[in-house]
Amino acid sequence: APAAYELITGKTGQPFLGVLLTYPAIVEKAALQRTVRLAFPIPAAVSPVKIGVLGAGNYATATFLPALKKSGLGERVGIASAAGLTAQIAARRFGFQFASSDDAEILKNPEINTVVLLTRHQEHAREILAALEQHKNVYCEKPLALNEEELAQIEAALPQASSLLTIGFNRRFAPFAVQLKQFFADTSEPLYIHYRANAGFLPATHWLHDPAQGGGRIIGEGCHFIDFAAFLAGSLPVAVRATALPDGGKYRSDNVSMTFRFANDSVAVIDYLANGNKNTPKERIEVFGEGKIGFLDDFRTLDLTSETKRVHQHAALRQEKGHRQSWEAFYHAIVEGIGPTIPYA
Repeated sequence: APAAYELITGKTGQPFLGVLLTYPAIVEKAALQRTVRLAFPIPAAVSPVKIGVLGAGNYATATFLPALKKSGLGERVGIASAAGLTAQIAARRFGFQFASSDDAEILKNPEINTVVLLTRHQEHAREILAALEQHKNVYCEKPLALNEEELAQIEAALPQASSLLTIGFNRRFAPFAVQLKQFFADTSEPLYIHYRANAGFLPATHWLHDPAQGGGRIIGEGCHFIDFAAFLAGSLPVAVRATALPDGGKYRSDNVSMTFRFANDSVAVIDYLANGNKNTPKERIEVFGEGKIGFLDDFRTLDLTSETKRVHQHAALRQEKGHRQSWEAFYHAIVEGIGPTIPYA
């Protein structure tokens, strides 16, 4: 190249018609680094629960990972996300030992025995099956699956795995939920349960509406409220009837009233509504049975009334929906070998 530039500038005095510069055809590419090790020290008291997380989106970083860190339970080994950068940011913020853009670093890592799935809904079934195949415990944010075929695959894989599986139905672990359940524990009559969810409007283009990605809002979020009703009833549904408002070109089958009858004859009505507004609290639960009434407002206030007594409680600091308690219950189930925190059937 230096000789060519001397020729072009006329320093050599030689005539020329043109100059062709050639470079080596083979250029070594830098190796792609998909995993970054961070400088967080391993805790002195190493936990038997080694945690790997898939997903570092808004729910993960705003809700679940703060609850996980606050619990102080489990050794936070690694976190992975599709982009990688979000995983690295979350790893530094919440004290994980490595971040990656490769989910195999979590699912096939022998240092990890417990996987937390915080990815989009369409990934859950595949990731659960991959983790169970490696005999890892799995905490999966809802929903477990998007269709009956995926659910059947998980059901078939579970007995072959020497590990626990749970779903993030956190509301049943909230302190006020536990008190509400205990208040009706000694009743012999079936319960009537009404759960109203002011879910709010989502545009038609939102990924949650996509059957292939989010499964729709009832599978994607309404499952929370169905589980909570089953928790209060202490029984599984045996019949369901649903009625929806017309979409009118605006909604996506997300203004729905569902009535469940349970095996113990309790009844639950769940109203999932997208046509309200944010000026009203999101969730209200009312329970009636054998002379007792319980009201739980947005997991902030709890009213328990019997024929002789009334108790009113207000959350001391903020709304508590049970995310930390749900993780703590799963952790103790793993360590103490006491079985699934939410029954499989």
